[in-house]
Amino acid sequence: MKACLDASIDAVISIGGDGTLLRILPEAAARGIPVLGVNMGHTGFLLETDGEDFLTMMDALIQKKYMIEERLMLRCSVNGTFSALAMNEVALTRGSDPISLVADVMAGDEKIYTIHGDGVLVSTPSGTTGYALSAGGPVVHPALDCLSVVPICSHIMHQRPVILPADTEVRLAVRAHHQKTHQISIDGQVVLDLSQDTVAVISKAEETAKFIRFRKQRFLTRLNEKQMEWSNHIYGGVV
Repeated sequence: MKACLDASIDAVISIGGDGTLLRILPEAAARGIPVLGVNMGHTGFLLETDGEDFLTMMDALIQKKYMIEERLMLRCSVNGTFSALAMNEVALTRGSDPISLVADVMAGDEKIYTIHGDGVLVSTPSGTTGYALSAGGPVVHPALDCLSVVPICSHIMHQRPVILPADTEVRLAVRAHHQKTHQISIDGQVVLDLSQDTVAVISKAEETAKFIRFRKQRFLTRLNEKQMEWSNHIYGGVV
């Protein structure tokens, strides 16, 4: 369901998991509205608070006792006709096609590599703890202003993740004679099933994600805590 946000709204409260937050962020960012994430799921890496702190946080929110943390977002344009914002990543993949994806990955006028495998991710620093991390990419601190390019299951073993300046325009061009169908996923929320020629252009967005924070973020501490939570959730033991 699409949210209806207008200038009368001071803040948005997202109750759920990271996926719920990612659904509302593009529209909130487009209107400059800050978002408070309340974690009711399992991952919750982008979220500020858990359900048990909800009432305390609401009092602080009403009294405007909070900070705004801004984070980089991506603007993805596909074939010059479709455009969307991404908080975490843009993924070009083979989708349901069993044939390996072949695509040229360009940074400005320089070729990074020609991907031959399951696909490629272009990620923000915030997104490096999600899909990009699972694909073998590095964790990048969200205070850094950069983009991360990560191959997905490349058949060419020397192709590795690349970190680029944030003002780099990344261009993904599918080699259509190799690939009949493929897919572009934006934060896992918008999925485009495509065929033949596709060119996706990804760049730093003018808009930023604005998060409501009640305390200073300790990213590395949070990363360590969340990794232990994820391991315990999956394996059911203490790590």
